[in-house]
Amino acid sequence: MSDSRQPPPPPPPVHPPQPRPPDPGLTWFFIISGAILLILTLGCIIAISDGKLFSEDFELGLLCGSPTLILGGVFLWLGARRLKR
Repeated sequence: MSDSRQPPPPPPPVHPPQPRPPDPGLTWFFIISGAILLILTLGCIIAISDGKLFSEDFELGLLCGSPTLILGGVFLWLGARRLKR
């Protein structure tokens, strides 16, 4: 007797899922707010120090504005990092 069974059909090809389009989400918020924070903080530091970079007032302005400068830098970094994704 001969075996008349057919081999099973091959499975359908596997298609990888399509990548999701980039979601801008909070990216532009981070970039714009970071830039605004940096500009406003630097403006305040310059206003406090009266434009003199080597005065005691400049050190005071830098001390008061450093948390905002750091926050602005972090926001810019987060926004740039999200744009690369």
